[in-house]
Amino acid sequence: MLLGTLFSLLSLVPLYFTMETEAARTNVSQLQFGEVNFYPLDQAQSVTELSGLEVLGITDVAESEFGTTIRIQVLNHGQLVGKREVWAKVYSPEGNLREGMKIWLELKQKGPIYLEFFFTGTAKELAESKISLGF
Repeated sequence: MLLGTLFSLLSLVPLYFTMETEAARTNVSQLQFGEVNFYPLDQAQSVTELSGLEVLGITDVAESEFGTTIRIQVLNHGQLVGKREVWAKVYSPEGNLREGMKIWLELKQKGPIYLEFFFTGTAKELAESKISLGF
């Protein structure tokens, strides 16, 4: 009887570690004002603030009469779940800030995940510009 109780209590130890790992995965940290790290898009492969998030780059550019929509695909290797604000800055070739944008990144375990920003310039202006993402 005592041995059975001991074994049943010991079987809860792996459950504790599983729940601790799961809690870390579902608690996505939020941006803190003044502590935003910006990465140039071509160097933002792995985001240290969100462990397991990989930025693949621009997958789609669609120009309309009001501006240009940019879609940037990200991979969620860490299987993070939650929402986090992401900032983007567009710089001219001379290094002047053209535009700043923000969106909410919705992280889910499966399926494609895209950051979708709207830029008020043309697709040609966007191609000449440098984009930085803030996490």
